[in-house]
Amino acid sequence: MLVGWGGNNGSTLTAALLANKHQMSWNTKEGVHHADLLGSVTQSGTVPLGDGVHVPLNTLLPMVEPCDLVLDGWDISGADLGAAMVRAKVLDWQLQQQLVPMMNQMKPRPAAHIPGFVASNQEMRVDNVMKGTF
Repeated sequence: MLVGWGGNNGSTLTAALLANKHQMSWNTKEGVHHADLLGSVTQSGTVPLGDGVHVPLNTLLPMVEPCDLVLDGWDISGADLGAAMVRAKVLDWQLQQQLVPMMNQMKPRPAAHIPGFVASNQEMRVDNVMKGTF
């Protein structure tokens, strides 16, 4: 469960997990790129055991496979995750086009809206809030 699931971070995390789960590839200026978990400490980090031996961190500790995670969350914007990902402009366009059909089906739950905790540039997106006073 992610607070702000429909924001830049939540939509990018969701997109990255889906791209890895579905083994997606896309063209970049440098050539074809394949989804990977490089940069993830738990997936690509190693631990030295001595005598020059290094083992992957995820083999030492029981961990959930990242692609098995099920995400959900809240956001003050009711935009689906596909629209949120496109709005964020973080990922390559060709990758976004592969992800949009899956992410358009994901919608954040209504969130508590306390104006003092929301950046002023996001006030225009507030359309998915719980009823009540906070």
